[in-house]
Amino acid sequence: MKQTSNLRILILVAILEGLCCNQVRAMPTDSSTVIFTEYLKDQIPAKVELVLDNHQLPDYYFSKLNTPVCEDSLCYLVKIDLYWDVLGNFMDYKTATDTALTKFDHLKFTLEDHQKLKKILGNNASVLLDYQAENLLDPVLKKKSEAVADAVAGATNTSIKDEVVEGALFSTYTLWHIVNGPISQKIKAYTEAKYSTKMLQKMLFSENEHYQYYALQKIPQKELPQYTQELIRLVAHGAGDVPYFAIEKIPDRTWSHPEYQLQLIKQIQQVPFQMQNEILNNLQNIKLSEESIEALEKLKGTLRTNQQQKIATIISNSQTLLSQ
Repeated sequence: MKQTSNLRILILVAILEGLCCNQVRAMPTDSSTVIFTEYLKDQIPAKVELVLDNHQLPDYYFSKLNTPVCEDSLCYLVKIDLYWDVLGNFMDYKTATDTALTKFDHLKFTLEDHQKLKKILGNNASVLLDYQAENLLDPVLKKKSEAVADAVAGATNTSIKDEVVEGALFSTYTLWHIVNGPISQKIKAYTEAKYSTKMLQKMLFSENEHYQYYALQKIPQKELPQYTQELIRLVAHGAGDVPYFAIEKIPDRTWSHPEYQLQLIKQIQQVPFQMQNEILNNLQNIKLSEESIEALEKLKGTLRTNQQQKIATIISNSQTLLSQ
C-alpha cells in the first residue's frame, strides 16, 4: 500500500510540474532591443528600443527620457517614457508619480492637461512645427511667478495658445518636437527595412488607422486579388477614412464575382451613407447574380429615395446584361 501511495504522489508531482512548465511556456514574452540613440539638443542621449511581439514582429518602440524642457527655472526636468507605433506615430507616454509633469510654478499636470498633451503630441501636423523656441512667447506680456521670488516668465504667444497646455508652453513644445522629429522618422525607416508579408497582414488586421492605410499602400497591384476578403472587410470595418481607400483598391473583376458582390451588398446597412453610395456606384453596369438582385430588392425600403432609384437602375442594367 505504501509503494502505491508513493507512486501516486510521484505521478501527482509530475502532473503539477507539467502544468507549471506549460503555464510558463504559454506566457507571452516581450523582448526589446536598442536600435538607435538620438541626441536631444546635441548632448542628451535618447535610446530608442524596439519591442517585438510573440511572433517576433515589431510591436512598438519606446524611449526613457530625462530631459530639460524649460528655458528658465520655473519647471523641473522631465522624466518620461515615450511610446511610438511601428510607423513612428505617437502612442502614449507614462510618468512616475514622483516625477509628474509640471507647469508654471511647479504645478502638477491635471488629468485634463494630460489628455490635451496627448492629443497635441498625436497631431504630427501641429503648427508647432513652424515655430522656433524664441517665437513662442509674447514679447510684451509677462507672467510673474508666485513660487519663485522675483521670477518672471513671458506669456504664451496667442497664435499658438490652443496648441499647447496652458502653463506648460516649453514642455509641450519640446516634447512635441521630440515625439515628431528625427526619432519618428528613424523609427519608420527602421520598420520599413524590416518590412515583410507577415507585417503587412498584421497591419491589415489591426485597428490602427495608420497601419491599415500603410498596408493598403504596400499591396502590389498584381497581388490585390489575393487580398479581396481583407479589402471587403475594411470597407465596413476600416478605421477613419480607410474604407474609402479600401473600396478604391477592390479590383473590377471582384465586383462581377457573385460571392464578393453579395458580401459587399450585405455591408450596405453596416456603413455610413457616403459609403453606401460608393458601393451602389460600383455596382452600376455590373452583371449581378440572382442572389445579389434579391439582396438589393430587400434593401430598398431601408434606404433613401435617391438610393432606391439607384438600386432600380442597377437591377435594370443587370437584367439587360443578363438577357444579352
